Amino acid sequence: MIDDGGDEREAKRGSYRDRGRVVALLLAAVPISPVPATAEPACASPEGEPVWAERVVRGDEIVLFDGRRVRLAGVEAPRAPLAGGDRARREAGEVDAAARAALADRVEGREIALTEIGTDRHGRRLGHLYDTEREQWIEAELVAAGHLVVTPSRAGRACTAALLSEERAAIAARRGLWATATFASVPAEAGDLVSRVGRWTVVEGRVRSIGRSGGHIWLNFGEDFRRDFAVVMDDKDLGSFRAAGFDAIAARGWTVRVRGVVTHRGGPRIAVEVPENIERVRR
Repeated sequence: MIDDGGDEREAKRGSYRDRGRVVALLLAAVPISPVPATAEPACASPEGEPVWAERVVRGDEIVLFDGRRVRLAGVEAPRAPLAGGDRARREAGEVDAAARAALADRVEGREIALTEIGTDRHGRRLGHLYDTEREQWIEAELVAAGHLVVTPSRAGRACTAALLSEERAAIAARRGLWATATFASVPAEAGDLVSRVGRWTVVEGRVRSIGRSGGHIWLNFGEDFRRDFAVVMDDKDLGSFRAAGFDAIAARGWTVRVRGVVTHRGGPRIAVEVPENIERVRR
C-alpha cells in the first residue's frame, strides 16, 4: 500500500525538529532565576518551560529535541510481570503499547509545557507535562484513561491528591490496565498475591487484626499473619497518617485500599510510608 502522506509527515517532523532546536538555543541564552529551596513544586502548568517532545521511550518517559530525557513525575507505566504465563505477557504487552501510543499522541513533535521538579537516580529530569493547546495536564489525562498508575512518595505530595482522584475513577470504571487480570486491583484474600512480588500493586480488603512488632504496626488481612497479606507501617509515620485522616490503630474492620510494591517475607507485604499510599474505602 502506498502512503501518499509519508513525505508530508516526515517534512513536518523535520520542521518540528528544527523549531525545537531553535527553542532550546533561545532558552539556553535566557538567565534563570533560582527558585527558593522552600518553594513547593508546582503541578503541571501552562507557565512551565516550553519544550519540544521528540519521541516517547516508555509510557512514562520522553526525549526532548534538546536531548533531555524526562520522566513523568508521580506516575508509572506498568512493568511486565516476571511470572504469570502467556496471558500475563500478552496483557502486559498490550498495556505497554497502549500507554506508549497514548503519550505519543499527546506529545510527539509538539510543543508542551514542562514543570521540572528534580532528577531521578538515573539522571533523568522529573516533571509534569501540560498541553497548552488543549489546556490539559497530560499525566492526569493518562491516569484517568487507565494508562498509568499513581505512585505516591514523600516528594511531590501536593500533586498526588488530584492524580489519585483520577485513578479512583479509572479503577471504578475498569478503564485501560484496570480491566486486565494482570494489572487490576487485587483482593487482599487472593491466593496469587505472591505473583505480584516486586511489582507496584493496588490491593483492597478488610483489616482483620492489628499487631505491633519492632517499631512497626501491622494491618493483617487474614487469620494467619505468617502467610496472609499484611500492610506494614513505621511507628514514626503514624502521626502523619492520623493527621491525613487514616488512624491505623483504629483500622480493624475497615475496608482499605493500599498501593505499593509487594514484597514477600513469610507472606505478601506492602510497606507504606506516606498517607496517600493507603485509604479507607467506604462502601
